[in-house]
Amino acid sequence: MLKKSLGLIIIFILLIVSAFGCSSSKNSTDKGKKGLVIVNWKDYGSDDPAVVKEFEKKYNVKITHQYMASEEELLTKLRTGGVGKIDLILPNASILPVAIKENLLEEIDTTKLSNYQYIFDQFKKLPENQKDNKVYAVPWVWGSTGLAYNSNEIKENVDTVNILWDKKYKGKIAFRDDFNDAVMTAALALGQNPNNPSDLNAIKKKLVEQKQLNRTYWKTGDEFSKLFAGKQITVGLMWSGQAAAMKKNGEPINYVIPKEGAIGWVDNWAIVKDSKNYDLAVKFIDYMLSKKFQEDWVKKGGPNPVNIEVTKNLDAEFVKQMGINEETIAKLHFISYHSDAEKKQWNEMWQEVKSQ
Repeated sequence: MLKKSLGLIIIFILLIVSAFGCSSSKNSTDKGKKGLVIVNWKDYGSDDPAVVKEFEKKYNVKITHQYMASEEELLTKLRTGGVGKIDLILPNASILPVAIKENLLEEIDTTKLSNYQYIFDQFKKLPENQKDNKVYAVPWVWGSTGLAYNSNEIKENVDTVNILWDKKYKGKIAFRDDFNDAVMTAALALGQNPNNPSDLNAIKKKLVEQKQLNRTYWKTGDEFSKLFAGKQITVGLMWSGQAAAMKKNGEPINYVIPKEGAIGWVDNWAIVKDSKNYDLAVKFIDYMLSKKFQEDWVKKGGPNPVNIEVTKNLDAEFVKQMGINEETIAKLHFISYHSDAEKKQWNEMWQEVKSQ
């Protein structure tokens, strides 16, 4: 009986030592790896488990993702302790000029990016991404906010933003509930510069006119999809990526960049000031720009790729409809930086329009 007890005790001790040894070995391995801290939207490409696994294995690195709820929250992260702790972020034009001015970002040496040469030229010239001829942000994916309509119900040629003010579609139109998109769309309809409108009173009047014809203001892509599938709406403002996903799911939807132009947006990668892993961050950006990654993602319903090489392997009709070409990109008015005072003025006007 005593021998049996002693045997059990010895086995128990050996199991503990073994477990401790494995744990120590694992911790030692993790500690030997460099870490890359990335801030992005959740489920937005860079945190795909397969992507993370492949990059970690290739460069012997441990990737950690943090998530943001808004661009303003991202800017706050940088201002309150992110410098020196975060490596990579995904900013857009709304905060880039401020982040660069406040010295929160590192200059990016684009000669170290093997895939930079394949980016559409228009995206390399975005003014918010650089200062004093130095690049601080690299374009990654882009999209547009144009017109989406039910091809079973609308047979006429749709080529103008003024369809959103067409009385024959009263009660079947969906406008986006976003002050920036509202002001820019009305400016396009009036022939004003959408990023720097000259007459906000005229824009307000135009938006009030549209409200009388509108079925609803939508906030999320899912909301628009349900309204469209339920045949409650026939035409409306919509994102290019959402329209592509809906079409892929069998919806009779066509997406159009109107002749007046449309709203464009770009998401960019930037390296945070004093990153301890600058070279790894550059490698990750290059990986995100690669033909393989961008092609795989767009085929899954992701945003438009900035890598021009990707279009060669996509369906020609899809490329044409989504406008993944230089001609269409040239028609887009990419959202530019606006001061807090400007954003406040636009938002207050939009709230007044909706309350009427």
